[in-house]
Amino acid sequence: MAMIYAYVLRFDFHIEPKMQRSMWTWLCVVVVLRPLSIHLSREGYRSTWRFFDVRDGLVLALRSLPVTVLLLLVRWQEPKALPIVPYSVLILEFGIFLVFACTLRLTRRLINDAAHTPVDRPRALIVGSETTLATAVHHLHTSNEAHVLGLVSEDVRLAGANIAGRPVLGHPDSLASLLVSHRIEIVVLSGANLRCAAQVIRDASLLDVQVRILPSGSELMDGRVTVNREVSIDQLTQGGTKILNEAHPAVVQCFNARTVLITGAGGSIGSEMARQVAALNVERLVVLDHDENSIFELMNELGDLNGRKVVPIVGNIRDHDIVHQTFKLYSPQIVLHAAAYKHVPVMEDNCCEAVLNNVAGTRELADAAIEFGCERFVMISTDKAVNPSSIMGATKRTAEMLIQQRAIENAGLQTHFACVRFGNVLGSRGSVVPIFLRQIAAGGPVTITHEEMTRYFMTIPQAVQLVLQAATLASRGDVYLLDMGDPVKIIDFAKEIIHLSGLVPGKDIDIKVVGIRPGEKLHEKLWRDDALVTPTPFREVFQVQAGVVPADFPQLLAELELAARARKSGAEIQELLYQLPIDYCPEKMEATPIAIAN
Repeated sequence: MAMIYAYVLRFDFHIEPKMQRSMWTWLCVVVVLRPLSIHLSREGYRSTWRFFDVRDGLVLALRSLPVTVLLLLVRWQEPKALPIVPYSVLILEFGIFLVFACTLRLTRRLINDAAHTPVDRPRALIVGSETTLATAVHHLHTSNEAHVLGLVSEDVRLAGANIAGRPVLGHPDSLASLLVSHRIEIVVLSGANLRCAAQVIRDASLLDVQVRILPSGSELMDGRVTVNREVSIDQLTQGGTKILNEAHPAVVQCFNARTVLITGAGGSIGSEMARQVAALNVERLVVLDHDENSIFELMNELGDLNGRKVVPIVGNIRDHDIVHQTFKLYSPQIVLHAAAYKHVPVMEDNCCEAVLNNVAGTRELADAAIEFGCERFVMISTDKAVNPSSIMGATKRTAEMLIQQRAIENAGLQTHFACVRFGNVLGSRGSVVPIFLRQIAAGGPVTITHEEMTRYFMTIPQAVQLVLQAATLASRGDVYLLDMGDPVKIIDFAKEIIHLSGLVPGKDIDIKVVGIRPGEKLHEKLWRDDALVTPTPFREVFQVQAGVVPADFPQLLAELELAARARKSGAEIQELLYQLPIDYCPEKMEATPIAIAN
């Protein structure tokens, strides 16, 4: 039919007898060759009309095109082999065939969808980011699990737009009114950030609307899961507070053909650093950690780094010989220092170890970086270093000042020093999420330390991505902060995880306040009140200008290290920390254990 219509259109609905003979001849040729071209290909033969989409249309076009190209070549090279035919007829025939074939398949799909679509599907609203909404709509449409009435996007600029044939009805701030006006029964979260998810859960819970999580694209493709209400760390942190982007061009350029040393590479943050750095065109990646098993697992994961060398080193950053030998053998140009003791309650009882690892270990690395001409040295710090109330926070703040002092002393050298400070990361070992999930799995209670306690949260991949951006900035000991959004109340976070697990706080799972532990603060800060915070070329990275390091700081630091090596008591270590200009002030607060109903 396509060939006939092509002739009709080409000759303005009046085909002369001579052209009619040509039409029938070429029609016979096309009728034989076109089906052979399509059905001899696996894709064309196995495509199912029920799931016909744009990709199938492209495959159909590609499998049909060789016939048209062949006929055009025959017409050009052997014009007398077959009756004459205008080139335009062959081109028109190809286009008309595609229109007819795609229309027929699409019609069959629509009829089939209508016949197999349940009439009682729940009314659904999808909440997420622009990059995930289309995938969510497609999944729910093909699975017939819900009738999607509209979308809610975190980007206010998308309001009123259409994505995958569904209208963007508004922003999460207007979710409650949308749930009522559209009589929504299910809200599907698809890549929404943590704060948005928290708001969705609160609004939906008040209106008795179910909340479900759409799994990651890889899980859906593997067919491992469907839309569900169960929560895992991967789902909770999926996509992070924002969707993880490709490496910034400045990061790619900074790390290109460089030898990179990552300390603490076996930990949650260090291993993610290794993964992201491995994706860059580095010359060599040196991974150092005191835990042999973690290094072994990381090496298995990284492989040969696309033919480039990955060097595993099992050792302690406190060991001068190991640090010195590592720099001497491999001459790292970039050091990402993530090795540290981080657990606040544990370090309160191990003051000497905290000093030796977090302070002395950092000093060993910084001095080696200067001696061997390292280009960039970035230390991972924490919000607990601001007005520290714990041994861990105090040692990290001391390490920050050490970095500033080394940067000032060696301002004429090529090594750029910087610290990157951020808050809690989701999914790391010992973090709050796996603890809450274990408590929920055991039937509760979920324990928190204080009703008013807040923390900043960010996923590990996002934090590392921003750390790598900060590493590109020329710095002389400045501290960089990551945009972590607003602090989250731990009790609200606990309730959200319980809700995401399909349970009700106070009814299915109790929440119990057990009291603040030694060294903990109610609220963390990312910078001091008098700090000068300025933007950087990266939208989510900010700079805190380095302060003045007192002249007696090196002497006080040496005394602190000597006391730690001599295994002095915790009280003596604390007294030395008081003398340092780090504003160390342990908080002493009590909280009576109580159960929270909801």
